[in-house]
Amino acid sequence: MRSGDQRLENHELVGQTLASIQRTAEKIAALPPHAREDALDVAHQAYASAMHDIGQDNVAAGRWVETVMTAVRAVISEIDLNSRAPGA
Repeated sequence: MRSGDQRLENHELVGQTLASIQRTAEKIAALPPHAREDALDVAHQAYASAMHDIGQDNVAAGRWVETVMTAVRAVISEIDLNSRAPGA
């Protein structure tokens, strides 16, 4: 694969990951607070399974999943803050 093609593929992968984080966070933020932890666990397992399915080694996959889940939690917090803001 040429270098430009690899960069484009990497760029698309990053875009897909960011979109997935946003969608996941929006779905979880819409849940009642008591259901969120279970939903976060399900999301964690889904991301971990995806990494396993594409053959990533456990250490790299674990780091990636933790990074993604940290981002999901941050977006949920942002959604919650915005929903409580005056005029929201």
